[in-house]
Amino acid sequence: MTTSLPVFELGRPRLDLERVAALAADLLQLRGEVTEDGDRLSVSDENLVLEVFTASGELFAADRSQLHNPSLRPVLPTPDEAYALARGLMERHDLAPRTGDLVELVELGPGGTHVAARARRRARADRRTRQLDVQARFTLGIRNPGVDSEPKVLPVIGGGGKLSFTFGDGGRLIGANGGFRPVGDPTFVDALDVDEAFERLGSGDTLDREGAYLAYYLAPGDVGQTVLTPVWVFTSAFDVDHAGGRGRSTVHGRHTFVAATDRGPVFAQVEEQSERRDRPPAARRPFDRKGARADRAVNPSEAGTSWVRQIDQSTPLGGSPANAQGFVDGLSADGWQMNFNWGDLNAWESDWHSDDDTWVDAADFVFYTGHANQNGWVLCVPGKKQSVLLTPSSVGAAPASPGDLYGQNDLEWFAVAACGPLQDDVISAGGGDVLSRWDGAFDGLHTMLGYGAITFDNADEGRKLARYTRDGMSVIDAWFRTAKEVQPATNGEAAPDGPDVWVGAMWVTKAGVDPSGDHIWGHGSVAADPTAPTQLVCMWTTC
Repeated sequence: MTTSLPVFELGRPRLDLERVAALAADLLQLRGEVTEDGDRLSVSDENLVLEVFTASGELFAADRSQLHNPSLRPVLPTPDEAYALARGLMERHDLAPRTGDLVELVELGPGGTHVAARARRRARADRRTRQLDVQARFTLGIRNPGVDSEPKVLPVIGGGGKLSFTFGDGGRLIGANGGFRPVGDPTFVDALDVDEAFERLGSGDTLDREGAYLAYYLAPGDVGQTVLTPVWVFTSAFDVDHAGGRGRSTVHGRHTFVAATDRGPVFAQVEEQSERRDRPPAARRPFDRKGARADRAVNPSEAGTSWVRQIDQSTPLGGSPANAQGFVDGLSADGWQMNFNWGDLNAWESDWHSDDDTWVDAADFVFYTGHANQNGWVLCVPGKKQSVLLTPSSVGAAPASPGDLYGQNDLEWFAVAACGPLQDDVISAGGGDVLSRWDGAFDGLHTMLGYGAITFDNADEGRKLARYTRDGMSVIDAWFRTAKEVQPATNGEAAPDGPDVWVGAMWVTKAGVDPSGDHIWGHGSVAADPTAPTQLVCMWTTC
């Protein structure tokens, strides 16, 4: 059955140096020279920055002394006050989209940044939590022109088509993300129905055909796009054994999608990797007794990736290979050595567990993308076409128990670009206690990056994380910015995996050592390894 859906032409944003300067002055009281750096116009000083992508007009603004600062105890505005301030900014600078019969501006519920901390040897009841900011969030909605059984307003996914303003102490603006490209008049075209879309996706017995829904795809702001197009989004769930045979649980996969018209997004096709012939990575550079690194010119920083497109019954993720490759390409261009880039049947659970000293813990920065839940992330059983969940029991209940996962050798930071594993009751009921759950991962590890909700398949997280850390942003700030620019604000899921999409970072501290402000090697300060930590901390913000 043929379905007729609107496709919208996207215009070019109105951008000039004077407009960017006016935005910087009003949003951040920032005055200075506007410069052009590749695909961005920007103005900045020591603590303040405003950037505008020339492809879309979407912006990034931050007061780096205030945004995502876990030491602050701000007095925050109410959500109503935050939305009133945001509407005023949008009106003064013509930031709202042009709406019409089929396009509307949707005000989402307020978001924010939350932090939880406790001493390692104290009970969960001693956790301290607080909110660091209030966010007024807006997104595009596309009114359904009449497809049966679909919602009246269709969501926009892909990271574009949304705008948020972040307010801190006393109602001061401390951040902003996003914007709206000019949307033209619609043209109605024939589109796939759900059954045709399911067949085009190719495979995946775990895909929920009945739960599929229509949405519109708008790419992140640094990506050029000429049309706003519909897609079919598929949800999924599958059962997976825990690593070591210690149980079994359900993983709700990343939402994946397929273009509903011939003008929609298509993930790049990547050939399957040859069967892995295991080899050790290049020798690690030497350490002195205090863990200081030898000459970087001789021994470059090291990174690696593990990615899952599809293993046995897991949902196919077309974006995973390119997502990981973006991380590889970005850090390789900065002189990093890539120890490994294993995908699908080559993405072995043992690299993260029994052989971590040779693989994951022999690198400084590791990027994983695939499927996850709050209790771990999906990898492959070595030598078998079988997925397995690496769980908290694999890393132990506490540092150095039962072994040395992660950071006893080399690992400083790793990112899990999937549907977890940082769910917590602070952000969504039923999320449990992330501080207790992942305590054992920190055997010198600085920071664990992830999500606290179900997320969407994409090809952009790896390249953006590499780009922003190379720009000099802290690892946590770069990850939070990446997530906000790639993921939609909501996912339509129930707690603890939705409906808001939360990005998070967990780290540990001890006296005189706090890695929350870490930068990657060569781009700023890096804390000493927090071995034998005394405090656990996690921070989340809404996408």
